[in-house]
Amino acid sequence: MNTKSFHICTIANKLKQYDEMKASFIEAGFDENRCRYSLFDNSNGNVYEPYETFNQIKSDTLEPYIVFCHQDVIINQGDGFNSLIKVIEELEKLDSKWAIAGNAGLNKNYEIVAKITDPCTPNWTGDFPHKVHSLDENFFVVKTSANIKCSQELDGFHFYATDLCLNAIVKGYSCYVINFHLTHLSSGNFSQAFYKAQTKFYEKWCSQFNFCYVQTTCTAVMVLSKYKIFRYLGSRNKVMKLLLSRHFFHPLVSPY
Repeated sequence: MNTKSFHICTIANKLKQYDEMKASFIEAGFDENRCRYSLFDNSNGNVYEPYETFNQIKSDTLEPYIVFCHQDVIINQGDGFNSLIKVIEELEKLDSKWAIAGNAGLNKNYEIVAKITDPCTPNWTGDFPHKVHSLDENFFVVKTSANIKCSQELDGFHFYATDLCLNAIVKGYSCYVINFHLTHLSSGNFSQAFYKAQTKFYEKWCSQFNFCYVQTTCTAVMVLSKYKIFRYLGSRNKVMKLLLSRHFFHPLVSPY
């Protein structure tokens, strides 16, 4: 019988950085008696990409929670294993239909909600947990029993956390930013691959919604709609400003 709580998974191309990450987790209580670690080694090239890799992980996980994180996160802000268990238990009591929880995302008011130390992200001053429609990829926890997977049509190294969030939302689950503080050593990579991935993400998710706005921690607001006229009207500055500035419109234009 499996008694471990977390399956901690990382795609890494800098193994020294991964070792430092793992050591910080273990020091914070995520020891190998209570957690399983899986390293997907890209040090000799991009053998693994997150979309397919996460789906393989999901099929192979018996632990109740999957932690998917970057190689450059460090647990050094006072939180640890017990803290994460506690916030998950609190979240379960609040909303048993939660599926994914992370440390940075966008809420229905298109405000950044974050609990993180990194080069550029301001921390949220409101309450946690806080419901969001997208999450940053640096660190997130997935409830294994929710059976959420990445879209098979997508691949690459960007937008996979938000893709998971939208897949959760359309199945009736919720996503949250939780009060679990760590350090992320970078602020992201805006290469040509990022914008190519954004285009593919946009095309895939437009087909799933009549109309909504989605924003990630690294993008401007995107208009998702299967209807060309709605995409056109929704992207007009005056229309977008009106819909995003009036809270009573938000239930009509948010994906949840």
